[in-house]
Amino acid sequence: MAKSKNHTTHNQSRKWHRNGIKKPRSQRYESLKGVDPKFLRNMLGPTSSSRCPVIHPHVYTAVTKVAQDGGESIKSEGLKDLQSAAWGHCVALPSVA
Repeated sequence: MAKSKNHTTHNQSRKWHRNGIKKPRSQRYESLKGVDPKFLRNMLGPTSSSRCPVIHPHVYTAVTKVAQDGGESIKSEGLKDLQSAAWGHCVALPSVA
């Protein structure tokens, strides 16, 4: 007996192109499934602890008023307290010159 055909791609390309060949959809965040567990544990620290706190609107407005006054309403001691309360390293607060 003769050998039978094992494989062919005849007509497959036409069928693929009927609905169009589309690009694979890209995901915004790649899954961390299967990633090294030690790496995942180490990743938890910076993501949670480096977040800046939400500044209360009253604190921010007080600091901006002081900056507009040129530091007349509150002397340098009061301004330092406001900046520490507002975490000046996280949010750009206006400076008093």
